[in-house]
Amino acid sequence: MAWHVVDVSTDPPMATFHIAGVDVLVVDLDGAWFAVEDRCSHTDCSFVSDGEVDGATVICNCHGSEFDVRTGEVLMPPAIDPIMTFPVRTRRGRIEVEL
Repeated sequence: MAWHVVDVSTDPPMATFHIAGVDVLVVDLDGAWFAVEDRCSHTDCSFVSDGEVDGATVICNCHGSEFDVRTGEVLMPPAIDPIMTFPVRTRRGRIEVEL
């Protein structure tokens, strides 16, 4: 695994980055950064194009599944499997995601 810098300086509080072959959704929750795979575990829909973030909840608008961006845990079915989460850190003023 390696740390990858994501340029969130020009992106909204929810942005997707392609890192090491994975689409990763990076979310800012009041200055705390979280990263999850940008794919709903139920339908494989992209959150950034077919979803929204409401607080710590990422919502897939394809079928209404909801997930906690901090843990990947399913909050609302029809999804039953959690989504992948990735460690995030701030280093030298930059946001880094570990994959």
